[in-house]
Amino acid sequence: MTLTHSDVSAPQRILPAPLRPGDRVHVVSPAGPVIPRLLAEGLATLRAWGLEVVVDDAVYARRPGADYLAGEDDARAKAFLNAWRDPECRALFCSRGGFGSQRILPLLGELDVREHPRHLVGFSDITALHLHLAGNLGLQTWHGPVVKSFALHRDDPHRSLEHLRALLFGEKAPTWSIEGLRTLRPGCVRGRLLGGNLCVLVHQLATDYCPALDDAILVVEDVGEVDYRIDRLFTALRHSLKGRRLAGLVLGDFSDAAGVYVDEEGTDAFLAMLAAEFDCPVVAGAPVGHASPNLALPMGAPAELDADQGRLTLLT
Repeated sequence: MTLTHSDVSAPQRILPAPLRPGDRVHVVSPAGPVIPRLLAEGLATLRAWGLEVVVDDAVYARRPGADYLAGEDDARAKAFLNAWRDPECRALFCSRGGFGSQRILPLLGELDVREHPRHLVGFSDITALHLHLAGNLGLQTWHGPVVKSFALHRDDPHRSLEHLRALLFGEKAPTWSIEGLRTLRPGCVRGRLLGGNLCVLVHQLATDYCPALDDAILVVEDVGEVDYRIDRLFTALRHSLKGRRLAGLVLGDFSDAAGVYVDEEGTDAFLAMLAAEFDCPVVAGAPVGHASPNLALPMGAPAELDADQGRLTLLT
């Protein structure tokens, strides 16, 4: 086994302090809106963890004429910044994904993650925030369930919510692994963990809010992107590297990926074919994505991908 390392410099990692019972956390909607009943179980879970939960009215807002957004861009950005600046706040949990996080990135210029480190938890459209906060600013964030999706994991044998709680409360061993991944391209590499939703990532590539990826073990997932669109996304990602290479690639869940040309039974082989075109170690089958389980991962953390053994190890 030969272990390779990326030599691309990354910002110094900022680690928020572990949560403790009684800590105040905010639920925010930087992307799409949510209705109260869909948050009920998730809020109850956070309170059962012993946390003081603040849910601002802006969580439920809708932008006139574009009610897939939780209010106007400046209002969502202001709500996000206000939660972050609350001196008692220790974490921000995103209510849901949807779309809209990329729209507020230019409005978060006053976000001081070093002076006020906070845990940030979410996935899907929240990938836009992970890429910028973890990739560019150095804050370790958590790619994990949004509050709306907590109910989805009620009977999850992988215990996604218990896993998230243990990470947030500092109860997980400093080094831990996800085993049983499928080898698509062999090799062993170390790098910092980045990624999230493939579609959001690709649409952020050409902006200042996407970090350099040639030092990254990239974890990607998606939902509802059919065969030729997934091919388009992976192709755009490969072309964006411009002769450089990822450290490694980890495929999570790609729900509802069957399309006109590839049926449900052929989806895994199709994804493997596309991913194997990357010149780096590649694995598939990570329990991450829009289905259950959805195991939280620390974005920006150092990691080792041993594709020969089908293992991703977090070196936090």
